[in-house]
Amino acid sequence: MAKIEIESAFVEAWNKNTDQHPAWGMKTAEPHSRKNDAGKYETVGRTFRTVKVSRASGLDLTQFRKGDRVSIWGKEVTETREHEGKKFYDVVVWADRIELAEGNRQTAPAAPAPEPWAATGPAYNDESPF
Repeated sequence: MAKIEIESAFVEAWNKNTDQHPAWGMKTAEPHSRKNDAGKYETVGRTFRTVKVSRASGLDLTQFRKGDRVSIWGKEVTETREHEGKKFYDVVVWADRIELAEGNRQTAPAAPAPEPWAATGPAYNDESPF
């Protein structure tokens, strides 16, 4: 078990059938980037983790949605499970604290699009052209 601080990870879908995760756990992906030859950053890999909280923690993870950028503090462990004779290893963070990260993708709602017939143009008078 190791203490861990994740500055920026994105909330992922809980599973392939549902995006919403339970109150006690969520999936995250931490992107890893590097500069390419053009000087722009590109994602070269991601670390996937399952973030869990204990009932006693008082944290409710349902406030976070797929695509939210979060910061996480806690303890990282590797959990082993077996399914149909195969062993699977999950990287799990038992979180002590979770917050929305700075620069989160959530923004204020955009202004509604103008109606196409309300476009500005030459002023029309009420006279019939005929």
